[in-house]
Amino acid sequence: MATNQADWMKDPRVRDIDPSKLQFLQKLVFEMQKLSDKEKLPFLMALASGSRKKNLSFSEEDVNTIIDVIRDYSSPEDLTKMNRVLSLFKQG
Repeated sequence: MATNQADWMKDPRVRDIDPSKLQFLQKLVFEMQKLSDKEKLPFLMALASGSRKKNLSFSEEDVNTIIDVIRDYSSPEDLTKMNRVLSLFKQG
């Protein structure tokens, strides 16, 4: 399935998660994939700043549910990219 259409955000498993959190992750996962390595850090910094201003915080359950749903809607190529992005956060 195509992940660029945000179909995953309509999945019933994420219906109880704040839509602003879903939009944040949509930007993080999918827009970041389009950036060069040089562009990623400024993008992440801007995104983090915006999330602090909106007081967005994610429970571990939110994150795990969202990741599972996104994986179900991802192509093999998108999965590879997403796993790279997620591995950056696990290293930190």
